[in-house]
Amino acid sequence: MDDEIARIKSLLGDYLRRLDEVRVKLEKMKKAQEALSKLTGGKVSGIKASQETQVLDLMGLRVVVNASPEEEASTLEESIKTLQDKLNTLQRVRKALEPLSMLEEAGTSITVVKNDGIPTKILLRL
Repeated sequence: MDDEIARIKSLLGDYLRRLDEVRVKLEKMKKAQEALSKLTGGKVSGIKASQETQVLDLMGLRVVVNASPEEEASTLEESIKTLQDKLNTLQRVRKALEPLSMLEEAGTSITVVKNDGIPTKILLRL
């Protein structure tokens, strides 16, 4: 469980760094759009990427081609929230299971059943 917590923390850090980079890009695009809007008297409605965003469905998996900074930021924010929730759950479970370490030292067989990396059931054989 400690390895999974460390892996999630590392992944969460990577996503947070990427989100910061995307937000910087997004802010630059907004400032450029504001400047162009002022320059043209409000005739510029939005800055478009050179290629349009396309969303493909690959057996229920969304594949976004040429994602906009908004789409990328939204996706990263969603992933960060999911990872943070998973990390919090794992940390709570780890703390709750600490007393079981004494049983293992006493020769008790412990089997942990996990679903998506989260313990859902513990089997003890005395």
